[in-house]
Formats: sequence, C-alpha cells, structure tokens
Amino acid sequence: MHEKLALLKPLSKPDLTDKVVGWGLKKNTHKAKRFAAVNKLEYIYLEDGFIGYVGHPAQKGHSVSLIADSNGLYYDASSPSDLELLISQEKSVEQLERSQKLIEKICEKGITKYNCYSTVKLPESLSRKLSNCESEKVLVVDQVAGDLSISGALASEQSFIDMLESARKNHPNATIYVRVHPDTKLGKKKGVLASKDLANVKVIDDICHPHSLIKSVDYVYTVSSQMGFEALLLNKPVYCFGMPFYAGWGLTIDALISNRRKGVSLATLAYASLIEYPRYVNPITKQACQVEDVVEIISAQYVQPKWQTLYAVNFSAWKRAFIKSFCRQYAADIRYVSKVPESLKSDEQVLLWGMKEPHVSNCLRVEDGFIRSAGLGSNLCRPSSLAFDDLGMYFDSSKHSRLEQLINDISLSADEFVRAKELLTTLQQNQVSKYNVGKVGEYQRATDKTPVLLVVGQVDGDASLAQGSPFVKSNEELLWAVRDANPNAHIIYKPHPDVVAGNREGKISSDCNLTCVDEEITELTLTSLYKHVDELHTMTSLSGFEALIQGVNVVTWGQPFYSGWGLTKDMNPLVRRDKNKTLEELIFATLIQYPVYIDWSTGLFTSAESVVQQIQQQHSNQKISLSPMQRIFTKLGFLWQALTMRLSF
Repeated sequence: MHEKLALLKPLSKPDLTDKVVGWGLKKNTHKAKRFAAVNKLEYIYLEDGFIGYVGHPAQKGHSVSLIADSNGLYYDASSPSDLELLISQEKSVEQLERSQKLIEKICEKGITKYNCYSTVKLPESLSRKLSNCESEKVLVVDQVAGDLSISGALASEQSFIDMLESARKNHPNATIYVRVHPDTKLGKKKGVLASKDLANVKVIDDICHPHSLIKSVDYVYTVSSQMGFEALLLNKPVYCFGMPFYAGWGLTIDALISNRRKGVSLATLAYASLIEYPRYVNPITKQACQVEDVVEIISAQYVQPKWQTLYAVNFSAWKRAFIKSFCRQYAADIRYVSKVPESLKSDEQVLLWGMKEPHVSNCLRVEDGFIRSAGLGSNLCRPSSLAFDDLGMYFDSSKHSRLEQLINDISLSADEFVRAKELLTTLQQNQVSKYNVGKVGEYQRATDKTPVLLVVGQVDGDASLAQGSPFVKSNEELLWAVRDANPNAHIIYKPHPDVVAGNREGKISSDCNLTCVDEEITELTLTSLYKHVDELHTMTSLSGFEALIQGVNVVTWGQPFYSGWGLTKDMNPLVRRDKNKTLEELIFATLIQYPVYIDWSTGLFTSAESVVQQIQQQHSNQKISLSPMQRIFTKLGFLWQALTMRLSF
C-alpha cells in the first residue's frame, strides 16, 4: 500500500478512489466501516502478520509485517477472508518448494509472532520437568478471555472446557499441561481456563519460546491460538476446538466443520499465510522486503552466549558505551576491570581491545570491523561492526587468527556464492570503504606512459604494522621500498585520514617526500583513485582489500589478512598460507562470517549488506579535518547517542 494516509474526520469529503482502513475488528472501527459503506468506498482490514515483531510491541519492538484484507480478517471465520481465498488457490511447484524451505528455516531458527525471547531454549527448570515426565505429554493452550480471535473462530468459553475434557478423554494416560497466555502474567488480562477446574493438570506459566514448548510435547490442543499453526509447522498433531485460519483444511483434528474449506497441503497453507497474505518491511532499512529477509533479521537476534561473564580490561568510557551491545552474543554479563583477572571460572573469559596485553593468550580480542562507520574512529564515530577473535587478531600475522582459519577452510555453497557475489557487486557499485570519509571526485591522471602507483599510508606504530609487517614498518620505509623497486613510476601518496586529521603520528621526512612522492592526495577518497592507477602498494592497510574488491592490482609489503591467497602480489609472503582462494570466498569469510554488525537506529544485530546500504545512504562527504571545537562537539554527540541507546530486543 503506497497511498497517502489521512485521519478520518466527521466532515471528511472523500474522493471516489479513496479507501478506508481500520485496525482489526474492534468497536472503534465501526464508524470507519459505516463511513465506507455510506460513501461506497472500499474498506480494508489491517492487522499484524503471523511473523509480527522483532521484540514485543509492549516493549517498543519493531513491526515487520502488516495484513491488509479487503474481505474480512483471517480470525473471523464467519465469512471468507483474503487469506481463505489464497489458501484455496492451487500453488506452483516453485511456490511449494519455496514454502517448504521457509517452513524449515522457521522451525530451525525459532521464528514466531513476537520474537522477544532471549533464547529458543526452555528455562532449565521447565526443561527438567518436561524431560522427567515419562508419559505422553499433551499441551492445552489457554487464551485471553474475551479475545476477538475466540468469537471470530466461532468458539466460546465452553469450547475451552470441551477442549480440556477431550484432551483428558483422548489421552487418559498422558500428562496434561495447560499453557497460560503470557499476557495474563502482567495481571491486566485473564485466561479463559484460569477460573476453571484444572484438576489433574499441570500449569505452565513460565515465559518461554513457544517453539521450545511445542517441541517438548506430543500433542497440541487449541481453540484458535497461533500456537496451533506453529505446531503444524513443527509437525505436531493439532486438535482445534474453534475454526482458526489453519483449521478445516485437513491438517488439524477439528471439532467444528467448515463447508467452505477443502483439503490442502501444509506447504500450501504456509505459502498463503506467510508469503502471499502479509506485507513485510525490513525494520532496519524501512524498505519493503520478503519474508525470508525478515526471518534472517530475526535469526540474527537469537544468540546463545558462550560465557556467563566477560571481563573487559581497560576499556575507555567511549568503548564501554557501545561494546556491551556487541557482546550480547558472547556473554550474559560484561564487567569492566583495570587488569586481567588472575583466575577464571569455566564460564568466564577476558575481553581485550586489539593487541593490548599481548602476553595473554587465552582471551577474546576485539577490533573495528572492515565496514566500520561513516566517520573516523578517532573522532569517536560509533562503529557499525566489530571483529571478535578467540584465536588471535586478524592483523597479527605471527599466529593464526579466527579469520585466517575461516578463509583457509571456506567452501561456499551455491547460495553463499550468490550472496558473496551480490555483496561484491554492491561494494563495487557504491564504493563503500571502512570509514567512508573524504570527497568523491574526479582525478586527472598525470601520465599515460609511466606506471602510476598508489601508495597508501598508515598510522606509524599501529598494531597492524607491529604485528603484521615484520620487514617494512613505517610509511617512510614503504615509500623508499616502492621507489627502489619502481624508480621510473609516478607515485601517488595517500596519507592515512587520521594522520591528515592531526589525530595520529605518521608523517614522512622532506627527503622522502622529495624523492619518493610525485603527488600527494589527501582530500579525495581512495575509491576516486582506483580506476586511474596501475597498482596499489601497502603494508597492511585495509585499502588493499578494498582495492581488490574494485579490481585493482595490489602489492603487499606486509602480511595482511587478504595476502597469501593468490589474489595479491606479496613482497614478503607468509609461508603457511598456501591455498588459492576466490575473491567471493575472501569476501564471504571477511565481511559476512567474521564481523558482528549492529544497526544503531534499532539496536538490532544486522548484516553486512544492510550496513553497506545505510552507509551509502548517509555517505559522508565532509572534510576530513575538524577544528578542535568541532571534534569536541562531534565526540560528545556520538557519546550521548551511545549512552542513551535502548535495545528493543
């Protein structure tokens, strides 16, 4: 729906092409329906989709789907809805295959309506209780008393009594569990079965993921709860005592009969209900998307921490402001300490920034990711990605890192290759880099005859040089080495942005500048230069990786993570890297598998593709140099944003 929205007012004068929309079947929609009928306008019923939120609406969760139905609503069985019509339509082989893949992904990742759970596992006490039950287990699903989905399913409170009695009768030797509706835990709403005879049944009022509960039982009984639909997806026998949208199609054991509904497959039901009927929106990009995209976003939020506690050693106030958001997938608790603990429990680990405390081997290290932000790190621009490594650090060539292992062992599936190829194409077209600063402009090549070499400077003393470039360790040494190897070349020198901004050390001598540098460029982005140069020379700079993406010949003088895989010319090769890899494999491991990405507008874990899209939209075209006062206000602004960030998941 792309039409403009306007609030319905008493004296509104509609156009004949206008449409009237209302939410659900509540009483507050009656006026809108009458207005539509009197003015002969189309009325559209709106509701949340079956995969509704990342998080919970009561906790400022993010809506990801919307239903717009012209005939009725899926939970009103008194008349056919758009969904009922869609379910009854025959599906193609391709559609059914897509549906089956979606069902498998939903079951694997634990995708539900309100995706607000910290884990897809049952609470330990409940898991133990269910595991110790030796008899068959029947789950009876209670609902909120008075909910419209009950009457809409042609049911009543008596239906719940009948349901419980049938469960007892059909499974005399089973243990009956009544699942309390989560909303009743807040005290404002009551369940239908809460005031009924619950003798010889066990009540489950734990807050837990519905899929984990469904998987733990043998049968599911419901009146009209969506848990019945999810139980079907999870291949459980479902008994229905109302007529919800998924009943009457030959997939459930039904107490009621619908003459309008005929037998269909589960794949057909799922295709209509999850792919055709709802409209989806990416909560991060705010763009229309497919259900599979939403499933991936939700899946990224379900993380099972490896440790209970992380001890973050000597993290600045600025880093503390954002590091906790990234660490949710590594530990339940993060504690800031000034020194490495002398001893650790089995569920504890040390977190270090970069190569601090180099003598510590058993730890988790973290650094900026390769697509970081739309601004400089030294200007306190909050990172969109961080790289965590439990083996070493990607820029330390003296030992294996997790990234090196990922690249070495990678073997892409067909889908993974397509994803890497699409990301490669996006990066090539949008020219997104690590910091995304500087001016994008046209560069005029000085000569067509002499080879033009681009030498990229770094920050002298940087850890990547100390640990990853054992032979050439400074900008000056690099320039002299390139000049010695290429005496007749036209050398363009591009100093590091932090050096230009006055934040870090790395200037070269006047003698080196006179002898080795034919042209120095500070304002233009590297991406503005790539198509005009014959080679890019670097020690360990990430610009070498970015240049590979843009199709530039890259010569390394250090041992960066992207060297040694047959994609670069290496002046000081690392012997242990002896496998040739494709650019797609390098990109998948480096940009998709290795880093952790966060979207700061929502607080959600996200993907490399989303971060690239957002950076492109807000592409910084500002000057690199900031005045001292500008730097102070910039830092304060970023710090305030980070400290006040509220996570919605």
